[in-house]
Amino acid sequence: MISFERLKITPPRLIWAGCLVTLLYAAFSLGTYHPDEHFQILEYAHMKLFGTPTPEHLPWEYLLQMRPGIQPFVAWAVGKGLLAAGLYSPFAVVFVLQLLSGALSVAVLLFFYRTVRDELEDEKTRCWFLLLGFFLWFLAYLHVHFNAEMISGNLLLLLAALTMRCHKAAGRREFGWGVLLGMTAGLTFAVRFQMGFALLGYGIWLLVFLRRWKLYAGMVPGVLAMLALGLLADRWLYGEWTLTPVNYLCENILNENMLKFGTSPWWYYFTEPFTEGGYVYGPLALVAAVWFFWRRPRSVVTWMLVPFLLVHFFMGHKELRFFFPALFFAPWFIVLMFRELPRRWFEARAWRYVLGALVAVNAGIMGYCLVQPRPEIYFYKMMQEYCRGKKEVVALGLVPTGVGYGFIEDILEPGRIVETRFYMPGNLRPLYFDTQAELEAAVPALQAPDRQLMVLSHCWWLDTELSLPLKKVPWRPYPDWLVRWFNFNDWTRFGGRYMGVYEVEPAGVAAPDAV
Repeated sequence: MISFERLKITPPRLIWAGCLVTLLYAAFSLGTYHPDEHFQILEYAHMKLFGTPTPEHLPWEYLLQMRPGIQPFVAWAVGKGLLAAGLYSPFAVVFVLQLLSGALSVAVLLFFYRTVRDELEDEKTRCWFLLLGFFLWFLAYLHVHFNAEMISGNLLLLLAALTMRCHKAAGRREFGWGVLLGMTAGLTFAVRFQMGFALLGYGIWLLVFLRRWKLYAGMVPGVLAMLALGLLADRWLYGEWTLTPVNYLCENILNENMLKFGTSPWWYYFTEPFTEGGYVYGPLALVAAVWFFWRRPRSVVTWMLVPFLLVHFFMGHKELRFFFPALFFAPWFIVLMFRELPRRWFEARAWRYVLGALVAVNAGIMGYCLVQPRPEIYFYKMMQEYCRGKKEVVALGLVPTGVGYGFIEDILEPGRIVETRFYMPGNLRPLYFDTQAELEAAVPALQAPDRQLMVLSHCWWLDTELSLPLKKVPWRPYPDWLVRWFNFNDWTRFGGRYMGVYEVEPAGVAAPDAV
């Protein structure tokens, strides 16, 4: 076992180290786990700031008014502040949002820790809780990412901690506690509608185990205040009054639009944690959660999470990220489970080797997530540098081979282009063509002395297909030190295949106003 005393590891030191790691992740863990994190927040905020992308080039959910407006409003406010300070860049916006996310995660984790600290009994158990809370690799990653799963997971953890404290308050200031609990529950629902299943279980628990009428009376205005806040944010986002939770229910559940993204069998959530969770860490969290539900059937956390998780088992479209809000309870579940296991298990030499291997692998995954952004982030940074100093850059895209700044969506109508304007340089203009002949025919009229033409395509061998004079722009989504020291058999060349970038070399210049 790890000797915390010999290593001089204490809860305060772990908290400081955890805050530092969270700060590093906020600064360097770039990219998104899922495209929704980008398109449902950052693109909406960019539209409200600059007028682009226009609604016809936003995801289908915007046209059907089914996404909450609170997160885009926060991103818009951050962008507005950076513009006023003269510090705006898309990467600065993401850094500030991740800094705010990290601050929320740290604050809620510490609040929950102080709520259950007495239950953790000794300092060694408390150290393990903080180690897992700050340094379990998927939590370190999730803590800083500004998305609905992160915010709602933190708010649900906060709601559980507040409820535990309210339960111990023994009837003091019940109305005030009710307002606080109601505001937290209402905001949890307002940022992610699927949390309504967890809140339904929470409401039943209150009626069964915490019959305090003054508390209920206080919760009503608290919930209504947060729902009104969500309604105002939606009015700001869509420009008209709308009920986004109702729209979400109708389009995704009743009209089954979510099934167009694929369906999975009921056992998906038992197998997927092995592959995405690192084969050990994900299943460990799953086993610990099941153990907690079995041992503590009357806990408010059990009544929150069991209906929330069960409902997702019966939905046809499944994604592991739908379970992310429950992961914020994982450190508590794991510590409580291991505390009840026989002590002799942890005294064996084999356990030390297993624990050492788990710590090393966890550290390796944390380091990789910290220093290796997703390929599109390197692409966006490369394009920012490429476009700097040029008067105008026109990016030509061949729709069948994938567009450079966006993707093709077929939910509402086939071939609809959803644009990625948030990271697009201000002097870059995208043009899209359905056929190779149309693209090639448009080039002569587009060429001008102060205009650089490019072709962007996910088809990285496109230069062999087009008859245009193309010059490939080399780039790769890996840092120089990794390419220099670890590029065995030139494996890094495959990363550049995320996007083929080509300059159209001049071959006769047309008038600038020919477009």
